[in-house]
Amino acid sequence: MARIAILLNERCHQKECQWECQAYCPPVRMGQECIVEGPNGKPIISETLCIGCGICVHKCPFDAIKILNTPEADEAEIVHRYGYNGFRLYRLPTPPVHGITGLLGPNGTGKSTALRVLAGVEVPNLGEFAKPATWEAVLERYRGTALHAHFTKIARGELRAVVKPQYVDVLAESKLSTGAYVAEAGGDADGALRTVGLTDQADRPMTELSGGQLQLVAIARTLATDADLYLFDEPSSYLDIVHRLEIARVLRRLGREKGVLVVEHDLALLDYLADQAHLIYGEEAAFGVISHPLPMRSAVNTYLTGFLRDENVRFRTEPVRFVAHPPKPGGRRNLAVEFPALVKEYPRFRLTVEPGELAKGETIGIVGPNATGKTTFVKMLAGVEAPSQGSPPPGVTVSYKPQYLKSAQSSSLRERLEALRGDPAFDDKLFERELVPGLHLDGVMDVALTDLSGGELQRAAVGLALARPATLYLLDEPSAYLDADERMSMARLIRRQIERQAATALVVDHDVYFLDLASDGLMVFGANAEGTQGAGAGPFPMREGMNRLLRSVEVTFRRDAETLRPRINQEGSVLDREQRASGEFYYEPAA
Repeated sequence: MARIAILLNERCHQKECQWECQAYCPPVRMGQECIVEGPNGKPIISETLCIGCGICVHKCPFDAIKILNTPEADEAEIVHRYGYNGFRLYRLPTPPVHGITGLLGPNGTGKSTALRVLAGVEVPNLGEFAKPATWEAVLERYRGTALHAHFTKIARGELRAVVKPQYVDVLAESKLSTGAYVAEAGGDADGALRTVGLTDQADRPMTELSGGQLQLVAIARTLATDADLYLFDEPSSYLDIVHRLEIARVLRRLGREKGVLVVEHDLALLDYLADQAHLIYGEEAAFGVISHPLPMRSAVNTYLTGFLRDENVRFRTEPVRFVAHPPKPGGRRNLAVEFPALVKEYPRFRLTVEPGELAKGETIGIVGPNATGKTTFVKMLAGVEAPSQGSPPPGVTVSYKPQYLKSAQSSSLRERLEALRGDPAFDDKLFERELVPGLHLDGVMDVALTDLSGGELQRAAVGLALARPATLYLLDEPSAYLDADERMSMARLIRRQIERQAATALVVDHDVYFLDLASDGLMVFGANAEGTQGAGAGPFPMREGMNRLLRSVEVTFRRDAETLRPRINQEGSVLDREQRASGEFYYEPAA
């Protein structure tokens, strides 16, 4: 094992502290230069002199230091390192010549860095961060391996690689139209737009597109690029379950002729999409280790159990467990909320939601394609939108987490907590005792809300919403920006909190694993072919709700025999045909 010291530069505010890291360091007190001031005024921590006591980690007022051991990662396997006390990536996935390979792991462990290196966008420094990286050194390192041929072609300009970027929000800043932006790739722009279903948006400015449309535009531009290797970084973000499956089918067709590498957090989608996968484990913003390739089913099951047998590494304290049947199959329990039929009319869209009942202790998922009225329904219950017909149930206290998050406050989460302390409409003890550790907010309590990443802001918003005592919790897409681990952890936490508080929750989301872990039932939304009429119904028991949704999407799921997780059936397979014939789109027919 190698001990590494990481300094999170964005969190280190050396002018606002007393240099506690240096003052309390035992080697420094013994006269050794274990922590010194660097050229940029921030501390440099010597990894050779560090004794691993962890005192600096606990004394730093901004949680800017990490002292870690890298499990079984040989320093000779370092691919790239960002500075002396910076993040380091070990090993690389093997890019396929044909077919689809997945890359699965938590945020902040180097997946995007690996894609940039394989695409030739970034020359790996092999840990030698102090001098310019060269392809000669890279080719010497990987001589005799499969990566040597890949990097040789990259260095000579003989292999064309294209990356679909992770963050598509920035595309909204483009002044081009959708068609002009895709045409910049130099390929068949009209065909690419037709493939992703955006032909009617070709003349529309990029500034007017939704998040899902921006994602489809980014995918279309990637498809329109003539390349040998296609690298897709989180292609399902912002997309509903219908578009996710459509894009998966597009990428599967692409993989028959080209090499495709996909980073994805939707485990059901990745399992359906890829032939094999590399797992990546490590510590966020500190290090990442990429495993050897595994068959797709074994990769996901290994990820859920948390034990990589080939490398004798455990990266999860306890396995993620699914259940074989929908939770709580019995009848309704104590009624908590009863809402009437609601109608909302817009100039070009009309939403109609049937009346329904919500029971205490239940979490109900809201599913359906985008633009069918799910968020509008939640806003009506929250009092943000006034219904055109009907009215929200009176006397119901609501805690609402909106779909789109943007913090204008420069205060930190800790300062926000102090401001809310004593407020009867906020349970600060619940927030500190269960939600902060449960949502892994410990490390960002002192970071300004405006500086939080999308995933960190999402976890903070869900925590603040759940800490407000309410009869009804409304959470709109709480899994957005989260990695697979964070999604499953949040799903279990939401369900546990709702049961403990004997409240009820409505959760809008598109991730099947998240919904399977969190939900007791489902409300299902849909729209007419023209997109002018939206309709919502339910709640239904989990089995009936999923069958309604998947029947419209025309896809069937089965349960994995080992982990009981949902798996998408291949179209036309024996089990797919059997389940369609029996009407069981989410569960295998009873024996």
